[in-house]
Order: sequence, then structure tokens, then C-alpha cells
Amino acid sequence: MVPTAGPEALATADTVVVPGTRFPSARDHGVLTPAARAAFDSIRPGTRMVSICTGAFVLAAAGLLDGRRATTHWKFASELRGMFPRVAVDENVLFVDDGDVLTSAGLAAGIDLCLHVIRSDHGAQVANAVARHCVVPPWREGGQAQFIDRHLPMQDDATTASTRAWALANL
Repeated sequence: MVPTAGPEALATADTVVVPGTRFPSARDHGVLTPAARAAFDSIRPGTRMVSICTGAFVLAAAGLLDGRRATTHWKFASELRGMFPRVAVDENVLFVDDGDVLTSAGLAAGIDLCLHVIRSDHGAQVANAVARHCVVPPWREGGQAQFIDRHLPMQDDATTASTRAWALANL
């Protein structure tokens, strides 16, 4: 995307979307730069704020997630929780709709959240048409837990590991 306006457009925006980011001041230090702070300060109260994935760090640094339930990618959830203890981080969901502040888990969950916003604003028929155009399901069940790597114990009799090891040793 190539922006066609600068931060001054935030003053009239109805919805502000913060994409996944590596913005160091927010991600590493939990604060906004003076320029980012000024941009956030220009946003009108009641403007819908949306973050995708690690964009939640920016919303948290702006103080917009204090006392709210929010999510981010499961890989960064404990980091968000540690850096911003006033945020009720829920890494078990694809997205959180907390009224005027919405957050998504990973980048793909951002699609789920955006479809939710379209569904809320324009109805299920429009959201379903957008989903179909994007070749994604209009609604996904479940949460992030299904995507977290879990150690599964291996049963020795269920693999060929010992046979392959013997074969390699006896070529």
C-alpha cells in the first residue's frame, strides 16, 4: 500500500488500522515516538481502532488497550502481557471486538477481523462476497491454540527411527 495522506488524515478517520509491525519504540520499549504520539493524539475520541497481529503493541503503547481485553499473535502474547500488564491479553482467540477497539491474532487472523468489521458495518452478504473474492472462509471457528506447536511424545514402536539408525550403521 502506498499512503495518499499523512498523519493529518487521522483527525477525520472513522476507523484507524494499525498493521502488524516491528515499530521498535512500541515493540521493544512500550512507548510511542513523539511523532507517533502526536499522530495518535489527533485521533478523535470514539474512532474505531483496529490492530492486526503485533499492531496491538502500538495500541497498547498509546494506552488504548489499558483495562481492555485484547489479543496478538500467540508467539508475542506473553511479551505483550509482560510489557503492558494493564491489558487483558487473550492468546486463545483469533480476534477480540471490544467495541471501538478491535485486535487480531496473527496476520491471517487479521483477515478474520476485517471480515468481522465488514460484517458489522455492511452485513453478512457483503462480508461473504468479500470472503469469496479473497478465497477465504467467511468465518473460521476456533482460536489460536490450534496453531501453537505442542510437543507430542513419540512412541518408539510407532516409528521406524531405530530401524533407520540400524540401517545407516550397517550399510
